[in-house]
Amino acid sequence: MRFSRTLLAFLLALAVVATACTTGGGGEDEPATEESPTAAEAEPEAEPAAPADEAPADSVPAEDEPEPAAEAPEDPAAEDEPAESSSEPGQEPTPEPTPIMLTASFRGVTEDTIHIGIGFWDTTLFGFGFFGEPQLVWDALVGAENADGGIFGRSLKASIAGFNPALPNEMLAACISLTEDHQVFAVLGGLRGDANFCVSEQHETIHIGSQVNARGELLERARAPLASFRIEGTSREERFIAELARRGWFDGATAVGIHYDGSETQDQLGDAVEAAFADAGLEIAITMNIDDLVLDDDALESQSEIMQEQVTDAGIDRMVIFGAAATGLITYGELGIQMAAVDSTNFTTATSSGIDPMALDGTISSAVRLDLATDTVDAETQECLDVVMAALPDARFERPGPGVENSKEDPNYWNYTVLACRDLSLFVQIATAAGPNLTNDSFQAGLDSLSQASLPEIPFLSFGPGKYNGNDTLRLVQFDGDADEDGELVGLGDPVDLTP
Repeated sequence: MRFSRTLLAFLLALAVVATACTTGGGGEDEPATEESPTAAEAEPEAEPAAPADEAPADSVPAEDEPEPAAEAPEDPAAEDEPAESSSEPGQEPTPEPTPIMLTASFRGVTEDTIHIGIGFWDTTLFGFGFFGEPQLVWDALVGAENADGGIFGRSLKASIAGFNPALPNEMLAACISLTEDHQVFAVLGGLRGDANFCVSEQHETIHIGSQVNARGELLERARAPLASFRIEGTSREERFIAELARRGWFDGATAVGIHYDGSETQDQLGDAVEAAFADAGLEIAITMNIDDLVLDDDALESQSEIMQEQVTDAGIDRMVIFGAAATGLITYGELGIQMAAVDSTNFTTATSSGIDPMALDGTISSAVRLDLATDTVDAETQECLDVVMAALPDARFERPGPGVENSKEDPNYWNYTVLACRDLSLFVQIATAAGPNLTNDSFQAGLDSLSQASLPEIPFLSFGPGKYNGNDTLRLVQFDGDADEDGELVGLGDPVDLTP
C-alpha cells in the first residue's frame, strides 16, 4: 500500500509538470519543480512523514528528476556561466572597444600623419624680437605631442614659413609655400592683410592662432574654419569700464572723458562704450579723437596741445583711453589727471617719447595675456616651457620684464615658446574634438563644440557657432612708475572671466 501511494504521488507530479510545459504557464525560464507543491496538495492525507534521511514528499529525488535535466540544453549560455552570474549583471564581461579606422580623410591628413603649417613673423629684420630659432621650438613641441600618441594615433608634422611682416609679397609667398607646396591641413600662427585671405578663402585652408582675427570681412569670406585667442567684439572694452566702476575708480570724479586713437576705433567701439558708461551710471563729459595717420611732428604736437587745452577747460580728472594707448598717454600724461587705458602694450612707447614714468604712475590698464614678470607662471604655461627647455638646455628662457633684453647673439626663447604653445594647444584641442575623421567640416564641428577650454596664460577660452575669437580672459594691471627706470606693469588680482 505504501509503495502504491508513493507511485501515485509520483505519477501525479509528472502529470502537473507535463501540463506546465505544454501550456506555457511556467515558461521556459521557470524551473518545472516549482509546480511540485500542487501534487502534494492533491492528496494531503496520502503523504506520510518523511524519514530524517529521505527527501520531503513534495520534492522529487535527484535520481528521479528527468525534466530539469532535459530543459538545460535549451540555454547553452547558462551551462558556461556560474550559477550566481545570472543575479549579478555587473559581472558581465566588458566588450572590446571597436578599433578606430584612420584614413587619408583630407588634404594634409593621411592614415598616420597630420601636416600643419606655421607662419612665422621674422621681426629680427627690424632689429628686435630675437625670439630664437622657431624650428627648434616646434620640433620640441611636436615631438612631445607625438610621444604622447598624437591625435587619435596620428603623428603631427610641422612645416614653417617665415616672412617679413612689412612685405606683402613675402607673406603671400609664405601662404603659397604652406598651402600649395606643403599641402598642409591647417596653418597656425598668422599672416597679414591679403595673405590671410590667401589661406582661408583662396586655398580653403584652416587658419588659427595668434595673429588671426576671426571677425568682419575675413570671417565673411573664409571658406575654411578660423579661430583665434583674441577677445571677441567689444566685450573687453565693456567689461573694462564695468571693472573700473566696480573698483571705485570713478568715485569722486569731477568729469570723465574718453579718448580714441583714431576714427576707425571710435566707429568700432563708440556705441558699445557709450552704452557701458550708461550702464555704470556715468556721464561722458568730453570725447577726444586723434588720428594715428598724422605723421608730421609739428602737426601732431599742435594737435596734442589743442586737445590738452580742451581737456583742461572741461575740468576732466578721469580719462579712459581706447585703442593704442600711446596717443592718449603722451597727450594727457603730464596733465596730472588719472588715466586708464584698455590696451596695455604702449607704455614703453610713451616713456620712450619722453614722458616721465612717474607721470603715468597708477594708470590702470588691461592685458589679454598674463605674461607679467610679477605673476606666478601658471601650470599649463610651465609644463609647455619645460618641454622646450628640456629639448634646448643651452637656450635662454627668461621671463619678460624690466631689464630683460633680447639680442641676435643671445636670443630669449620665452616669448616665442609661449606663443607656439598656445597655437599648438588650440589646434590639438579642436582637432581632438573633431574626432578621427578629420576634415574641414569635422574641424568646424569640433570648434563649434569647444565651449570651455584654456591655453597657456589664457585660463578662460570658449568657442561656439559664430564666436571664433575665443579669448574670455581679461587681466587688469597697473603701471608702477617707480618700479624700474621705465616703469613696470603689475597685476591687479585674479583674471576676469568674460565667458558669455
